[in-house]
Amino acid sequence: MNYDEKIKQAKESNISIPTEIGGNKNIVGVYKIFAKKNEERICLYIGKSTDIAYRLLGSSNGHIYMYLKNNLTKLVPQLIKQYISNNYEIEVEIIEVDYRDTHFSRAAHRLASVEISEVVKYQEAGQCLYQLPDGIGDREERFWTENYNKRKN
Repeated sequence: MNYDEKIKQAKESNISIPTEIGGNKNIVGVYKIFAKKNEERICLYIGKSTDIAYRLLGSSNGHIYMYLKNNLTKLVPQLIKQYISNNYEIEVEIIEVDYRDTHFSRAAHRLASVEISEVVKYQEAGQCLYQLPDGIGDREERFWTENYNKRKN
């Protein structure tokens, strides 16, 4: 199944994906996944990729493709299922990022910077709270809980 067919299948499942990721165009950038119902719009997840079509629709770990195949082993397909089950529509937005540069490090940091800026913006609004930065896991969360959690008595 090609990307255009997967985009069509997603649309039939109340998931709107920009059509520009279909075909053979490679898009580098940041993708944002929203749940929408009436006037409510909730940011569920923000990610970055050097191949957004594959990150969303690829057959191994594509967020949307996993949901369509009822593979709910990862966070994003679980969130999509949760919100679609509650009559929300899912909408994907893309921010293209210029990845051309004379140094890979600068290009990679520029992509990461756009992602983190978007995550921080939505987290300050109380959304997109389930994802963690790259390289952060249980050990870091335990340390934060024990030393920095404002809710801790």
